[in-house]
Amino acid sequence: MDFKEIIKYDDLISVLDNFSYITGISANFLTADNKWVENKKKGTCEFCTIMKNYYKNGEACRESDLNGAQTAQKKKGIHVYRCHMGLIEAVIPLFFNTSYIGSLFIGQILLEPPSEKMWEQIAKKLDGQQVDIQRVKESFFKLTFIDQEKLKSVLDMMHIVAKYIIDSEMIRISSLSSIERIIEYIKNHYMEEITLDDLAKMVYLSPTYLSYLFKKQLGVTFKEYLINIRLKKSKELIETTDLPIGEISKMVGIEDQNYFSRLFKRKYGVSPMNYKKDKYIYDTSKKNANT
Repeated sequence: MDFKEIIKYDDLISVLDNFSYITGISANFLTADNKWVENKKKGTCEFCTIMKNYYKNGEACRESDLNGAQTAQKKKGIHVYRCHMGLIEAVIPLFFNTSYIGSLFIGQILLEPPSEKMWEQIAKKLDGQQVDIQRVKESFFKLTFIDQEKLKSVLDMMHIVAKYIIDSEMIRISSLSSIERIIEYIKNHYMEEITLDDLAKMVYLSPTYLSYLFKKQLGVTFKEYLINIRLKKSKELIETTDLPIGEISKMVGIEDQNYFSRLFKRKYGVSPMNYKKDKYIYDTSKKNANT
């Protein structure tokens, strides 16, 4: 992703804490660059903490989390799955316009009370691993379990929380980098037809929001900025070449010469033709002075 994320950590952690407190299920956020923002009230369950620290050096947990986030991202919707240890997790992807900015995770839970039979399956996976089996077993039997009906309600809450995070702009892409990319594009393509819609698509923003950013960060509208660039380039061409005004107008992306002349005079106080004449008179007098 070409954008830098801006995260309001305190606000995000507060939301994760409240969700975890109300549901009794841990909620955490994985950013687009795969960094965790974890709730502080419930944290990560002891069983998963042990697995992340000791089971296969945490690689199995990381792979499970990333696969879950990637699947949800492709589905563009909530994804419920079992991790490598058989625990239930759910993840919902968040998008800023069309840019993926991270995933909201909940888990890890069981859909039935932990039992010896379930523990036996986990114990087999731990065979040969450098872990305290007794501690792992005790933490397993402390895992939260809920029924399918409550899981459905929790998933509904996830949708609401995810929407709230987006609407509150707790996580978003850096608008400044978007404007910088657009400015660079305009400087290189000012002579071509450029629309606000095309630029908005280029940086994955809505035209309305991009227009707002232009005015806020540059103090002028997109149209005003583009015209200023074109007029500046036309002035340089008048000063450095003997090209006709009509040709210069087209070279800077303004097909209508009369419209170009009005814009030029409004900005510089003189028509491009008179500016060209003044420049010729100045060059001629300067040349005569040097002979």
